[in-house]
Amino acid sequence: MKRFMAALATAGLLTAVLPAAAQAAPTATGSTAVGLHNAYTQETAPYLVDVLDRNPGMVEIDVWTNFFGTRDFQVGHDPGNHNNCSNATTYEGLRSGSRDQNLAGCLRNIRLWHDRNPNHAPVVLKVEVKNGFDGRAGFGVPQFDALLASSLGAGNVFGPANLKGGYADLDTASRAGAWPTRSALAGKFVVIVENGTFELQNPFDNYDTDLEVADRLIAANTAGALASALSFPAINGASATDPRTGDRGGARKPWMVAFDGSAASYAGFGGGPYLGGGYLVVMTDAHDVAPAIDSRTPAAADAQARVRQLSALGATIVSSDWTSPEILSYTAS
Repeated sequence: MKRFMAALATAGLLTAVLPAAAQAAPTATGSTAVGLHNAYTQETAPYLVDVLDRNPGMVEIDVWTNFFGTRDFQVGHDPGNHNNCSNATTYEGLRSGSRDQNLAGCLRNIRLWHDRNPNHAPVVLKVEVKNGFDGRAGFGVPQFDALLASSLGAGNVFGPANLKGGYADLDTASRAGAWPTRSALAGKFVVIVENGTFELQNPFDNYDTDLEVADRLIAANTAGALASALSFPAINGASATDPRTGDRGGARKPWMVAFDGSAASYAGFGGGPYLGGGYLVVMTDAHDVAPAIDSRTPAAADAQARVRQLSALGATIVSSDWTSPEILSYTAS
């Protein structure tokens, strides 16, 4: 029997005859879930819990650092709090009460939903910091991480320290396949943070958000405090080659393992999984990949086929404005 199994393995046929339960489950970055663009807007859903109850693989939130006035992190497409987050203190109240809450309030909404659904599928929380961080004004990455810890709960976040484990850095861990399976990540959030559109147009801000988050990881790791850093930097903008060059290369490269860009661009690169696989890759505007499909209400079969198409290219998350539960809860591997 051993010789028979060895012969099958040599012939590359072992996975074909082993039952599914005996085959290794793909890691979270080896499978693909569906995310929702602008999940926080009232046009998308009356309340954020309406989105969460559809079991998306990712929710996107736009954040503004408000240096003046209320001095907090605010949630909206434009400055100020304009969102579907409730001021509720219980799960039952998440579909009532005042909306337009700050980031702490939105995170508490997510926490209340999590507490009601502790074994939910893993959720990527994608945060675009519209006008960037500013540690000098008390709105740096450490303050953001502290807010995640206090409002969402540090134990509910799968952070950089969890991925690194005993490896030298995040890149080494990712290339070694250290991301857990989706089932092992049940009940967890993975927070990725990326540059904001306003920040990138600001000539007085040359310290981009993803660089700040990477530097936070390097400093925390050096200090033996990586567990306090809860967010991953995400490089925005699809690139056919490894974008970790220039400011994003050197000492920062080993700490940048998340990428976000146009699905149509990724699809145009061709080849196998992006950068050989193993990384967290968000492919946005999936509906625009030729042939284009509806951006909001496509047939579920068409959207699911698109997810499978991009899964073959290494997508961890396929994102669009699709809101159907049948689509948002879909996964491919």
